[in-house]
Amino acid sequence: MILMTLSQTLSPGLEQWQYFHSSQASVNGSKNYAGVASPVVDALLNKLLGAQTRDDQVAAARALDRVLLSQHYSIPNWYLNNHRLAYRNRFAMVTTPPYTLGLRAWWLKTLEKPR
Repeated sequence: MILMTLSQTLSPGLEQWQYFHSSQASVNGSKNYAGVASPVVDALLNKLLGAQTRDDQVAAARALDRVLLSQHYSIPNWYLNNHRLAYRNRFAMVTTPPYTLGLRAWWLKTLEKPR
């Protein structure tokens, strides 16, 4: 189970590119945690970043939002009266943890029986 927040600004821009652009999908340590690699998303990001007016920016951001939501890359968890969780116990402890925080510091145990 991964519970995280993708920080946003009041005026969407470069952070969207970091979270969703194809060029970031296979970069180790990038913020594209879902591995989004879509030409449609890339085109909408280019429209968003190249918008000349606020109306164009808002339209591009809304279109990007619709496409991302339709592909189910994440499950929005806030603004509900309950929490939706799915989990599988695959985590273990190491004797010497790495000197880092976040998703890269997690470790998995091998499964005794494949599912």
